[in-house]
Order: sequence, then structure tokens, then C-alpha cells
Amino acid sequence: MNDLGLCDAWRSCHPSTKGFTFFSPVHHSHSRLDYLLVSNSLLKEIKSSNIHPIIISDHAPVSVTISREVPRPSGSTWRFNTSLLKDQEFIEFFKKEWATFLEFNNTSEISPSILWEAAKAVMRGKIISYSTHKKRKEKADLLELENKIKTLETAYAASAQEHILGDMKNLKLQLNDIINKQTQFQIQRLRLERYENSNKSGKFLANQLKINKEKSTITSIMDQTGNVTHDPVKINNAFKDFYQNLYTPQINPSEQSINSFLNNINLPKLNEDQITNLDSPLSLSELHEALSLMPNGKAPGPDGFPAEFYKEFWEQLAPTFYKTVKFINESQSLPPNMNSANIILLLKPDKDPTSPSSYRPISLINADVKIICKALAQRIEKVTPHIIDFDQTGFIKGRHSDDNVRRLVNIIDFATIKNQEMTILSLDAEKAFDRVNWKFLIAALHKFGFGESFINWIKILYHNPNASVRTNKQTSNRFFLGRGTRQGCPLSPSLFAIFIEPLAAAIRQNESIKGIKTKHSHHKISLYADDILLFLSNIHSVNETATIINEFSSISDYSINWNKSVLLPLNSNAEQGLTIPVKSGNIKYLGIYFSPKISELVQLNYTPILKNIQDDLTRWTNLPLSLMGKVATVKMKILPKVNYLFSMIPTQPPLKWFKTLDSSISSFLWNNKPARISLKTLKSAKSCGGLELPNFHNYFLANRLQYILKWLKNNPETNSWLDLEQALCGKINLSDLPFISQIVKKQDCFKSININATLTAWWEFLKISKSSIQPCKMTPIWNNPDILINKKIIHFPAWQAGGIKQLEHIIIDRRFITPQELQDKHGIYNFLQYQQLKSIITKKFKYRDNDLKLPNVVTTLINFSMNKTLSKIYKLLCNLDNNISLPTTKWDADLSISTDESFWSELCL
Repeated sequence: MNDLGLCDAWRSCHPSTKGFTFFSPVHHSHSRLDYLLVSNSLLKEIKSSNIHPIIISDHAPVSVTISREVPRPSGSTWRFNTSLLKDQEFIEFFKKEWATFLEFNNTSEISPSILWEAAKAVMRGKIISYSTHKKRKEKADLLELENKIKTLETAYAASAQEHILGDMKNLKLQLNDIINKQTQFQIQRLRLERYENSNKSGKFLANQLKINKEKSTITSIMDQTGNVTHDPVKINNAFKDFYQNLYTPQINPSEQSINSFLNNINLPKLNEDQITNLDSPLSLSELHEALSLMPNGKAPGPDGFPAEFYKEFWEQLAPTFYKTVKFINESQSLPPNMNSANIILLLKPDKDPTSPSSYRPISLINADVKIICKALAQRIEKVTPHIIDFDQTGFIKGRHSDDNVRRLVNIIDFATIKNQEMTILSLDAEKAFDRVNWKFLIAALHKFGFGESFINWIKILYHNPNASVRTNKQTSNRFFLGRGTRQGCPLSPSLFAIFIEPLAAAIRQNESIKGIKTKHSHHKISLYADDILLFLSNIHSVNETATIINEFSSISDYSINWNKSVLLPLNSNAEQGLTIPVKSGNIKYLGIYFSPKISELVQLNYTPILKNIQDDLTRWTNLPLSLMGKVATVKMKILPKVNYLFSMIPTQPPLKWFKTLDSSISSFLWNNKPARISLKTLKSAKSCGGLELPNFHNYFLANRLQYILKWLKNNPETNSWLDLEQALCGKINLSDLPFISQIVKKQDCFKSININATLTAWWEFLKISKSSIQPCKMTPIWNNPDILINKKIIHFPAWQAGGIKQLEHIIIDRRFITPQELQDKHGIYNFLQYQQLKSIITKKFKYRDNDLKLPNVVTTLINFSMNKTLSKIYKLLCNLDNNISLPTTKWDADLSISTDESFWSELCL
């Protein structure tokens, strides 16, 4: 019912009353079997609902009284119809009207910002006028065509003349053209990126529109007095009051208190080149690039003009817009209308829908301001990787959330294997983005060394911004914002990272706070935007961290809900001696559930999502979708969910899990009937007669194999987890592990679940690809359990310093390097070590029969760049199936034809 936006009318009126609609004389039992289901949007109009006596049949009648007193929409907003951009007549119309407006109004007496705002207002009126005229004409044309077709149908029924039939077909083509344009507009409203023409468009569109409408309807909300209201106007007012209060600062910290905190920590500074680049005036080309990076199909701000409008008319708009941008910078002020936003609300998963705090506010800002913010964001994103520590991965270029989770798994592993006391503290921040104190933010920008020009832009954008809340077609009065970064603004993620970094630095640099220590690092904190984990070795560290957070909160408006924060104790009793009211238990971090036992990851995460997927597939089975439409549904709805778990959790789910998932998908594809095409065929490439249905096992392997590449790249600056895995490996280099035999299973490092899972996937890849790499040119010499002298691993530091690390350095043209070559090329001469190494290498590896080259498929894999790595590895795995061309071969035989890949690609795309 929730997915369809329906509610039980009687239960909504009687939330705690028992009621029955059926009595069983046989069992002497009562039950409620009869329901009246209404859409959520009608809930506010239900006045009463009753169960009546059982008289005529053995079921009781159920009634509902509905009053259609629907308030008129308030503050209705205009939105540019982007389908007009495909109308050449409109494009010429706008260009002419824009030129005419500038001809009469672009004078020295009018400031650029006033001219820009006036131009948007006038053009809005012109566009509305044009659209109204066009709509009336299309409606008249449609009616005229329908009447003509009706007349011709009558005439053809009477005489059956061929020319009448031809005229009727031509008119129907014209009618279909108009209807298709209307359908395209409906698709655009749904924001569908793909649409399968083979599906039943009418029913599909109607169903989707209805579901979207019901999901966006907020049927009830609790106001500040604790009363629940169903009235749309009161609901809107409740949200307005909530957000007006949320965006009002609760503190006014002094500059002295802010500087006192910031001066006690060391933060990196921008260099002169970075400051110069940030402070230089925004160029027209920068603004154009920023516009080109903005996605289409996004809801516009209060002025109604989306990014697509600016992209189409950039040549006409750019000169006036650029003058406006320069004037804004010079005057240090945005026009009030330009700095407005509409706040729309998205219910967070698994949250109480009657609580205003359960919704995520998305600010729809005007596209012209968004262009400026995007251009500034492009600049700041180039420097944040240099000033924000690698503990923070949220919205920083080159950093990813899966790094945080892998690091967390390593922390748990490290504490377990080393038997160290450790407590993981998961913080619950209250509306972190919405509570950013602007005074503290500006001070932090200064501390990082940002120049005055860039900081002035931030001050301009955050000077008296205003917003209104839009719910259920109701728009609130505008109110001013006094704190927070707008979710929906391109600048917000980077600004929040700068805002929160001083807190992370204070925790990091406090010597009284102890975390996990390795040879090169001290792991205390992990951040993904406002999702924070702390790795603390004792209760004193927990209490000291709480003290720092409270101090930070007193100058920044940042707030932690300690009652909702959770401790995950590892080898310790976490709650004794705490000064904060937190509880122990499992934690949920970035959507993944964790317990102290890594072995429970599969049960906590894979089992629930499989049940969720099965429920979804059952619900979607009867949707009017073709086979290709259902495959697209699996790709768009199922694959992202599963792939997210694959990317985060190292442990492979059991084979039964994969079989159950495939079986459920097959039932969905064939409406619970026997499959007409095997899943193996459907998983094949389109060029081989398949539909590229996801192969989930290959996706799991691809996700694990990505880490082989990260081991080989060995960049600890961007992968904070590498240090921990290297620490678990001891003397063995992490990057050498893939080229050591499975004897590594006997090493301590194999106890690490991440290392275990990555190597297991690697060995499976070698098996699937029928590749042998023992030995190969990349086989390590030092600290390799395969190469032992007197049953001990060997390491000759002087040889390694001389550049000898792998077999390729000592095996040349299938022979062992000579002592003279060793001395000439590497400056090494130690006859005893030479003889020892030659003896064991010659005995262990048959290099005379092996050129040590890596198999082509292995070379291909390890040479992949880190851009779109997952899709590259997945495609490589899928291509390893030797029987993948079987379906096309059958078609060729049945039809007595010869086809190639290009034929099938064109046919199936």
C-alpha cells in the first residue's frame, strides 16, 4: 500500500480501535477482511469511516465519508516547458523578443542586475503568452483533426472508396504526431532517462505519474504544539515554522572564541598560485563550462528557468548575464529575487512521516545563481584535496565512500587479530548541513588561507538568502535564512567539508585521544561528509573526544544527538566510565550494518536485501512491461542496490544467495512461468544475441578485483585503508600478494577479511581465464614464502636498493643474470648471496621453459586505468565465457544465413 500511495480509510479514523467485518460461525472468530483503500492525497478529506452491522451477507459494509473541500494552490510557480526548445518557431520568437527588450532597455541608467531581473520577468510573460497561444492552437487543431477523421470514417463506411481511406490515414498520422509530442512531455515530467517503446505507454505513464504524485503527497504532520494535522495549509505552515526555526542561528559566537579554537590546531594553507586562481575574476568561459556541466531535467528555482533554457540561448543571454555577474561582484550584493529558493522535501528512508525532521530539504535555487555557484565550485574542488585530510572522502575528487567502509573493516580486523581494545563511535549529527554557522565558516576559510575575493563571493551568496517551503501544491511565505548550506547548491559539499575539517583536525591532533596506530599512521576518525566514525582505544579517548565536539559545537552551531549515537565495542566494555549518554550496539554506516564480528556481514546485509528485492520483483511482475523493459528494470532498480553492497562488503554471499536472486529475476521476467530463454543467454552481450542482463556473480568479482589494481597502484594518500592492510601483511609487500602462490593462505595476512576476499577473487579470475602466473616477471623475490633459504624467507636489502625486486630483474632471456651483469647494471657483487639466490630460483622456477610473460588477459586487467574500472573489469569477465556466441550460431543455422557482431548489435540495441 505504501508503494502505491494508499491508506486504510477506516484505520486512519480509528487508529487504536478494534473493528471486525466478518464473523466465522464455524470457528467462532471475528476478523477484519474488508477494506476501503484511498489515496494518501485524499486522507485529509476523510471525515469519517464506519463498519456497519452484518445483516444481508456474512460481511459487514464499510463506509467512508469524504468532503471535497480542497484549498486552492497557493503561490503557484511557473516552470518553463523545455519541450519548447524543440520548437524552431519558439526559438526564433525568443531571440527576437530578447533583442527587442535589450534595444529599448539596455541603457547606462539601468544597473546590470536590475536589467537582468527585469529581462527575466518580461521574457517570462512573453513565453507564457506564446505557450498559451500555442496550446490553444494545438487543442483546436486536435479537435479539428478528430472531427475530420470522424467525418471520413462515416463516409468510408458508406462508400468504401480508397481515396477516403488514404485521406483518413494521413489525418491519423497528423493526429499521432500531436499525441506523440504530448507523450514525450509526459515522459519528461517523469524524468525517465530511458523508455522502452515496446511497453504499453499509456498505462505505464499513468501508473508512474500516479505513484510519483502520491509519494510526494504529505498527508499529515505534527506541528510545534505536538498536534497532528491533515490540512494542506496547516501542513505547509508547520514546515515553514520548522525550517524558519532550523535556519535561525542558536548562537552568536565571538571572533575571539572562534579564533581561539582555530589557532590551537594546525590546518594546511593554500599556496600563492592556488589563492591567485581562486581570487581571479570569473570569466565568461568558466561560466559557460559550469553551465555545460549542469545536468538537464532538474527542477528550476523560483524564476522557473532551468539549465536547458540557458544552454539553448547562451549566445543571446551571455553578454547581459556576464555584466550582471561582474556587477554583483563589484556591488557585493545579489538581487533579492536572485537569492531566493524553493524548498522541496524528500522523506528519509525508514523515518516517521509525521515528523518534520524526517524530511530532507532540497533547495531549488535559480539557474543563474547556480551557474555562478558551479563555477566557484569548480575552482574550490581543485584545492580541497590539498587542504582536506584523507580521512574525509565525501565529495572530494578522487575519494570514495567504499574506502571508508574498507578502512572500517580493516580496523575491526586489526583490533581482532592483534587483540587490541577498541571502540568505534558512530556519531549522529543533527541536520549538519542546515546548522552551519556562517561566521565560523568564514573564519575557517581565512584559516585555510583563502583570499578575500573568493571569500567575498561566499559572503555575497550567504547574505540574506530567503526561501519558501513547497508542499502539496502549497507555497509558504518567504523567510530569511541565518545559517546552513543549501542542499542543492553545487558549492555546499565543499563548503561543508571546510566547515567540519577543523573538528576532525582537533581530534586528530589531540595526543590524549588514542586510536589504531600503525607504522606510518594513527587512525582516529573517518568522515564521509557529515557521517563520522571515531576509532578510539579507551574510554578516556571517548570522553576527550566528546569534550572537543562540545567545544566545537559552542562556536559552530554543530550538534550531536548523543542519544542516537552508537558505540560498537571491540574487545572492551565500552559503557563503563562514559560521560556521554550513548548506548552500545551494532552500527549502520553508509547504509551497511556492522557488528563486532565481521563474519556477520552477510547475514546483516545480504539476507535483508534479497528479501527486499524479492518483494519488489513480486510487486512489479504484473506491470505492463515487455521483456526488454523488465531487463531495463533489473538494471536500473536491482543492480544498483546489489552492486552497492558488492562494493562495500568484502565477504562473498553464498552461492545459494546468487541462485535465489537469479531465480527471482527469472520469475519476474517470465511472469512466474517457465523461462523461454535461459538466463545465460539473456546475460550475453547484445552482439551475441543476449540482452545484457546483469551477471551478479561477475559484478561481485569485478568489485573485488578493483582492489588488486589499488594494491598495485599503492597510493596511500587517497586510500587510507592501504596502510592498515600493509600493517597486517608484515614484511610482505601488499602489491606483491597477487604474484605469490596460494601458499599465502598460511600467512597471518590471510586472516584479514579484505585481503582474503581480494585474493580469493583474484585466484578465481585466474581460474576462469585459465591463466598461470607462477612464475611470472612480477613474482617478488624478497619476503616471498615461495622462495626460502634454510626454510626462511629472504631479503637482501642491498639488492633491493639496487633495483632488484622481481624475477624480471634477474631472469633475462630465460637465463639467470651473470655476476658481471649484476655488478655492471646494479652495482652489486656478493658471490655467496648470488649463488644462494640462483640455486633456489633455479630449483623453484622452471624459467628456461617460461618467458615469464603475463597472460594477455592478466596484462589487460592490471593495466586498466582507475577510470570506470568496474565496468571494464566486468566486461572482461563476461567476455571470458567461451559459449557466449551460441544463441547467434543457432539463429544462423535456423535461417541459413551468416551474421556478425555488428548485425546483432544493431538489431538488439
